[in-house]
Amino acid sequence: MKDEANLGQGAKGLEAALACVVLLFCAILWVIFSATDNRTIAELDARDGVATVPEELLDSGQVFALSGPWQVFWGHLLTPEDLQRQDAPKPTGALRFPGSWSGHRFGDAVAGAAGAATFRLRLDPPGGKRALTLRLFDLRLAYRLWANGTLVAESGRPGLDAATELADRSLVLAPIEMTGRPVDLVLQVSNHGFRQGGVGDPILLAKSGVLQTARDRVWIFSAFFCGVLLVAGTYHLLIHFLRPREVSFLYFGTYCLLIFGYAANSNSTYWLSRAVVPGWISPAALDEFALVCYALSGAIIYRFYRGLFPSDISRRLQVVSDLRAVVFLLSELALPPIWRSWLVVLLMLAGLAFTAYYLVRLSVCVMRRRPGAILLFSGAVLLASTSIHDVLVHADIVEGEYMILYGLFALVLFQSSALAMRHVQSFQMAERLSEDLHNNLDALKAEMKRRRDLEAEVVRVSEEERRRVSYQIHDGLCQQLTAARLRYSMLSGVAAVKDTPPMIELGRVLSEAAEDAYALSRGMWPVEHDTALTGPTIGELVESARRTSGIEINLTQNWPCASCAGENLGVLQRIAQEALANAVRHAGATRIDVSLVCEDGATRLEVKDDGAGLLTDATPDGARQLRQRRAPGSHPEARENNRIDRTCGPGSSGLALGGLGLRIMRHRASAIGAEFSIEGSPGGGTVVRCCAPCENRTCSEVAS
Repeated sequence: MKDEANLGQGAKGLEAALACVVLLFCAILWVIFSATDNRTIAELDARDGVATVPEELLDSGQVFALSGPWQVFWGHLLTPEDLQRQDAPKPTGALRFPGSWSGHRFGDAVAGAAGAATFRLRLDPPGGKRALTLRLFDLRLAYRLWANGTLVAESGRPGLDAATELADRSLVLAPIEMTGRPVDLVLQVSNHGFRQGGVGDPILLAKSGVLQTARDRVWIFSAFFCGVLLVAGTYHLLIHFLRPREVSFLYFGTYCLLIFGYAANSNSTYWLSRAVVPGWISPAALDEFALVCYALSGAIIYRFYRGLFPSDISRRLQVVSDLRAVVFLLSELALPPIWRSWLVVLLMLAGLAFTAYYLVRLSVCVMRRRPGAILLFSGAVLLASTSIHDVLVHADIVEGEYMILYGLFALVLFQSSALAMRHVQSFQMAERLSEDLHNNLDALKAEMKRRRDLEAEVVRVSEEERRRVSYQIHDGLCQQLTAARLRYSMLSGVAAVKDTPPMIELGRVLSEAAEDAYALSRGMWPVEHDTALTGPTIGELVESARRTSGIEINLTQNWPCASCAGENLGVLQRIAQEALANAVRHAGATRIDVSLVCEDGATRLEVKDDGAGLLTDATPDGARQLRQRRAPGSHPEARENNRIDRTCGPGSSGLALGGLGLRIMRHRASAIGAEFSIEGSPGGGTVVRCCAPCENRTCSEVAS
């Protein structure tokens, strides 16, 4: 528990440090990629439709905003030729750029939200020849601009009503030449889709190269940001497909792709997508697609936060978030364009409300030490700041450039860092669990080896005890019974008791007792009591089984050494004894082949019979028929056969794979690390095989 607490504290410190690093990285990128800010833009006020451009500021690279008032010809789309005619209309008023004409009075008319007008402004430049550039708006409207009668910029096709207007959204940099003479600017504008009409962005003026550099800087950032979104979205979706349980990766990958769809098609990126999409796709379709992606991204980001912190993010508000996206999509299809602009404002305000909710809940997650909460909270703060700024700009409350892309980039970067940290912590946990598993596995292997050694020792001690008891019976009880038989023989020669029934019965009892004692001694430890032999033999067991069962039993032995002293040979003899007993009692065999071979550092035992086999013996009817065929008393030496059966262990179930006898054989083989198998013979019958390692180096030396 202490180690886990230390690990958690270290993770929190690392998370805070990572948040500072990411924040610093975002600040550096903003400084590098930001366009000309408002502090370097000077307003060039016009008086009576004439604006004077100062020479010293223009040569220094200063950027001017051609703020109004401009002369306005309300309700007319006039060309420079129209204004030079004798019957040209008079200006109906003035309008300051940027500004909205909604509710503005032009003569006797009051402008509504939709409308069209012609604007005129005269630039009075300093002396000398200079190459200048005008940057026009990237709003979705239609306009044309003439400089001294030459068309220098256009976007869409202006119209007096929505039917004749073809609105477009494209940033235009218009080059103009100044030769020291005044420049007359004539601008046609129609706006039938914006909620307040008019022109929302200023027209900028600077010497050639300044505005191009600012535009290229923004384009580079847009391409960089969109590339980051594509890579991040694809990467996290791939992780989800490989690990479907990681639902947070699905939501984050989808969110990145939606933000990519918005960023590549919104005016904040200066329509980066226009450089790659086919020309037959209309700008209006791209604009609608950007709004759809923006609406859906709000619902996806809520699901992302809830996927990370399900106990801290409300499930009911998730339904509200989804309904917000659905309502916006339906409204986009049903409402006219001028109402959609208001709908965008409402969507942005709803996004601010949800962002405030995220900030509150994420701050709670930070206090509760949720993994990744610090990073997510930092990203949400930056996004909230830029969103508030853009809402104010979009509502014409303040002037400035849109900052939403910077906020979205910071949010995506912080979210990626949070997921990466959670993923790293998951890997660290998996590594710790794997290490613990390996340690437990090593301990389990050591315990299994200890138990195998203990079982082998138990078997060895058991065999040694059987040998000792066998010797005691052979040298004690058997010798006493033999002495009793000798005394009986001496007494049987006395005429008084010779051939009397009691003496005959006593002789039979003594003979049977001596035979039983010798058979028991041989069954417990069937050795030839010869000091030249150091281990057990299998020949006597085979001979005893052949004699008592009447079955043909053949023994094949191959020993490199004169007398085997292998420690595992006694266990192999017990397995052979069990296999012979099963074959004699249950298999109904007529022939049994026993093979015991020692070569290549291993002792191999094989007991093969031609009996009924495993399948027949596994059925109750087959086992019952075999027991009837081999029932006690059906052979003259049935009692000896029963003694052999008893040495196999009580409760033996014959050749059934789950029988006690077979389990005993397997246990004995596993105790000495031997390979054991029981299988049916292709020609019928059963084959029992056991291969035990032989650690007696004498075998290899003698063989060589």
